[in-house]
Amino acid sequence: MEIWEGNPNMEAFHQMEEELLEKHHGKVAVFCNGKLAAIGEDIVKAIEKAKKVYKGKTFFVRELFTAEEQSEAIL
Repeated sequence: MEIWEGNPNMEAFHQMEEELLEKHHGKVAVFCNGKLAAIGEDIVKAIEKAKKVYKGKTFFVRELFTAEEQSEAIL
């Protein structure tokens, strides 16, 4: 069992991760109700787009960088 199993937003992200990194690298993806809600240049723009469709909902937000890039940013 993977850590994201049972969370529809995380499951949707992991199913689409490779495609999102390829097409939208460096941008921000927002998921809601197990679906991709928006892609934006930054977190503010992405959430603004998602709020237009999913008002009052909770979002799962991911910056679209590889695991290696994320590790390097932390270190």
